[in-house]
Amino acid sequence: MMDFQGDVFAYWGRNIIEDYNDALFQNISLAPTDFEETSQLPALSKHGYGPPGTVGILGAGVGGLYTALILDSLDIKYEILEASDRTGGRLHTYDFPNGGEYDYCDIGAMRFPLPKKDAQGNYKMGVMMRLGELINYSKLNNIDAVEPAPPSTTVNRRPFTWGSCRAPLNSHLIDYHMTSKRQGHFLYFNNQRYRVSQTSHPPDFHAQELGVDPQYIAAGAENIIKDVISPFAKDLIKDLEQNVDSGWKNLREHDAYSLRSFMSFKYTPTISLQIPRTSLSTNTINWCEVLNGCTGSFDVALTEWVVDSLAFNGVESQTFGQVEWKCFKGGSQVLINYMETYLTANGTESLIQFNKKVTSISQSGDLAMNVSVRGECSPRTYSHVISAIPLPGLRLIELGGAGLNVMQRNALRKLRYDTSVKVGMRFRSAWWTELFDIIGGQSSTDLPIRSIVYPSHGAESSTPSTVLLASYCWENDAERLGALINTGKIECEEQLKELVLRNLAEVHNVDYSFLLDQYVDMHAWNWGDNPLTAGAFASFGPGDFCDLYKALTVPNANKRLHFAGEAISTRHAWIVGALDSAWRAVYEYLLASGQQEKIQRFFDLWGQNVEWTCQSKHGKHDPTDPNTILRVHMGCSYAGELAGQELVHVSIR
Repeated sequence: MMDFQGDVFAYWGRNIIEDYNDALFQNISLAPTDFEETSQLPALSKHGYGPPGTVGILGAGVGGLYTALILDSLDIKYEILEASDRTGGRLHTYDFPNGGEYDYCDIGAMRFPLPKKDAQGNYKMGVMMRLGELINYSKLNNIDAVEPAPPSTTVNRRPFTWGSCRAPLNSHLIDYHMTSKRQGHFLYFNNQRYRVSQTSHPPDFHAQELGVDPQYIAAGAENIIKDVISPFAKDLIKDLEQNVDSGWKNLREHDAYSLRSFMSFKYTPTISLQIPRTSLSTNTINWCEVLNGCTGSFDVALTEWVVDSLAFNGVESQTFGQVEWKCFKGGSQVLINYMETYLTANGTESLIQFNKKVTSISQSGDLAMNVSVRGECSPRTYSHVISAIPLPGLRLIELGGAGLNVMQRNALRKLRYDTSVKVGMRFRSAWWTELFDIIGGQSSTDLPIRSIVYPSHGAESSTPSTVLLASYCWENDAERLGALINTGKIECEEQLKELVLRNLAEVHNVDYSFLLDQYVDMHAWNWGDNPLTAGAFASFGPGDFCDLYKALTVPNANKRLHFAGEAISTRHAWIVGALDSAWRAVYEYLLASGQQEKIQRFFDLWGQNVEWTCQSKHGKHDPTDPNTILRVHMGCSYAGELAGQELVHVSIR
């Protein structure tokens, strides 16, 4: 078994693809055309590669910008088309007007579980390692090596000067407190309030009135969820530690279950919980969901819950080093600012073109791709296209001529994509710290606001943040609260303000009038009604890892259309998922365009990924060899020789 160095996400994804490829090789009598129909991957054109040309990158989110950084380092021409008037996509920070240094709110990604560093200052192997390496990327930290831009430069349409980039990017990382640094947060469910404490236990929150047996209440909803998830997660870790594959096979067999269906029909509690060793009732499952997730979250794939528990470091293991939760001083968009500033520092702003809404993607013969932009008479032509458009947004673009196969079209249709709502509120003071000594962490409730996130940034400075993430919710909860956001109606905005303030008052047991007097401003954001994203992040349903994922991790349109984005990664919903998928898309591009001479440089600068670069079971050990897992997955390598056929393929030896 290959050394995955504790990266269970790479292990899981690699096995999915290997399992799929193995199925293609079971019948060695396949004719070339049969193989292509089975894999649904067209052979490369008999006309050859053609000139490399310019690569079209669609979307200037973190995945698109990361793609550009890689291509820039390889001296490959590219152009980014961004539909909005800013970079960053779902990495977006809102600065409250007339606020202080820390009065901002991340309405997109806001916290990062980075692996700890070794003695040399390098990030250890972990599921978020590529993000850590990006933050340490020399060209984003050695700012003096880049020519300063004019003082009037504006990045991301936020007030921004080159001077704010004079410090290294990694110096902006500060601690993020997943739990309150001092006093405990609140739990408030079914009109019962509890201040979290190490010396007391929470009440039952009227669980019996919900039809939950006292035995389950005594066991605790959190412990029940851990009992469901941990065995799968620990078995995956054991696979890596003991060089076995039983954990992978077990989880693969259960990938068709949602968490809810598994708890309903397959789950057998461990003896230590002292509850009946039978599957759970609907009432008990609903009770667990309201205390441990958002409304509808248990309908997500069981696999999703298992791998997410590993991302949050929820399973102890010597293989997995402890993570350090970090955020950026100034907000997550600091990362985007640095990436864009570097890419455009030498007067090449035209490489990122704003307000370019793509309306269609299509093939242009065998050697090029056409991309149509709203308002432009003629399509733009690229040698290859790397789409970093969120998949729900890509679904709304005309793709009839893009060469997608049946599985890919179906994958775009069926993708489960969660919505998310955030409501930031600025107050006159940090009353949560002054009254309750809360710094960081979050409170939870069954009220409409669901989660309250307290700021970690600036908490102990002379000017602490007075901005509270007063509501953060997903799925059904976000859909309901989101109905009051971006309506264009003042009465809806006032209703939202009053609802959130009253919920805050109820959770914290303070007077509504006090919070109303403290209130200064509000900024609400609903990712569900954003026409460019049509949601917040991927949340795979049952079977999606073994179906949707493998369909979109290959290029099409004569291998000239490549898909990137957090949804097409085992690490979806995380920034690192967008980075990993962009890395794969560039590797695909280098393989498909025959640029063998640049592959080793690509590996040297941007690292390898055991999920894609180690040899296939049917190939050799050299990651630059055409028989790597990605080459086999692309349907144009050693596969034909194994089947005893002369498949149409291109050698990169």
